[in-house]
Amino acid sequence: MLAGRDDERVVVRGLLDHARHSRGSALVLHGLPGVGKSTLLAAAADDADGFAVLRTSGIESESPLAFAALQRLLRPVLGLAHRLPAPQARSLRRAFGEEDGEADRFLVFLATLSLLAEAAEEAPVLALVDDAHWLDDASAAALLFVARRLQAERIALLFAVRDGDVRRFDAGELPVLALGELDPSDAGVLLTALAGVPVPGDVLDRLVTSTGGNPLALVELADALPTGQLSGHEPLPLHLPLTEGVERAFLDRFRRLPSGAQAFLLVAAADDSGRAAIVRQAALTLDTSPEEVDAAEDSGLVSVIDGVVTLHHPLVRSAVYGAATSSQRRAAHRALADALVEGGDLDRRAWHRAAAAEDPELAVAGRGLQLHPFQGLNQGLGLLGPGFFHGRGFLTAAPQIFRILKFRARGRCCRQTRRYRRTGRRPSGMASAP
Repeated sequence: MLAGRDDERVVVRGLLDHARHSRGSALVLHGLPGVGKSTLLAAAADDADGFAVLRTSGIESESPLAFAALQRLLRPVLGLAHRLPAPQARSLRRAFGEEDGEADRFLVFLATLSLLAEAAEEAPVLALVDDAHWLDDASAAALLFVARRLQAERIALLFAVRDGDVRRFDAGELPVLALGELDPSDAGVLLTALAGVPVPGDVLDRLVTSTGGNPLALVELADALPTGQLSGHEPLPLHLPLTEGVERAFLDRFRRLPSGAQAFLLVAAADDSGRAAIVRQAALTLDTSPEEVDAAEDSGLVSVIDGVVTLHHPLVRSAVYGAATSSQRRAAHRALADALVEGGDLDRRAWHRAAAAEDPELAVAGRGLQLHPFQGLNQGLGLLGPGFFHGRGFLTAAPQIFRILKFRARGRCCRQTRRYRRTGRRPSGMASAP
């Protein structure tokens, strides 16, 4: 289902309509992983009535192989190569390994355009190029050459490119269409259609906030969560499941980074303060070098601006934290707790100490406490079995639990006192003076 993409489909249908009338053009779709680029390409194919649809995609393992992606695109129409000028046909055969000799790249580019134009004499052509950021350089150059020369052809060329990938696809002056995340309204339509039941507002808000409105994450959550939780009849889990598809989409860049840069991102994912000084100090204790911190920032997964660390998408935090081993997560929390010694943030330090504990029940409590000092207290303790309150876990956690309760009571008392002085009305529960 393609929810929230009506405007984008109008643009793509316009591209197809122009191609039908010999006014060919190209368009580059770009966006984060999971926003629906491939789905929009599939929708374009569905809308291309009467078109010959050709497909290819960039494949990371084939990116060193010259013309690999181009050969996949042109394979269905190679039977028309006999119509090409002999030098072009010969260079194309050499590029695809069908004939010995060195291929002239310019003639290969011309042959690609000529072959697509020959195919378009029989029916308009829609060429779809997915994951263009992984195209081999030769194929990318050939397709961009073609994309700039379609004005009089019955050819539409659509590229899909992932934002911020290490390999850059330089679309140059080609028109670009950005695909963003879904807003709550469109996300609700998508979830309701997938779940088969209405999704109440509080559930929708939680899912949209946790996923950033990412369509892939919403689709996979709708499949992973039971209907009772989606309908609001059962509570959502404290930690929403991160499915393999979402994790894979958001961890591609992360796994290519050096180990120290990965450690910096894990610390940033475990941190809830956003303070760059704390995150950097914690990461440095995990043997992260300053150069690796720079590599993490250059990856596009995180930014540090005005002393604030920001992960670029909620799913980056979930994916990085979820992919770490339990020992790696404990080490990150321990490093954050140590970095907070000089900051005077006793409560936050206590949360990280709890999350760094090897006692699994105490670690669960610590992660719950991280959500919010008071909400987290309720949720974190609610996850524990009754045996927790009779063991060493409770004795270890008790000081931070009572500290939070003390600050909560003090804050409530101060608010009520200020309200009484301002209005003269005694809040309910405040005793009268004797």
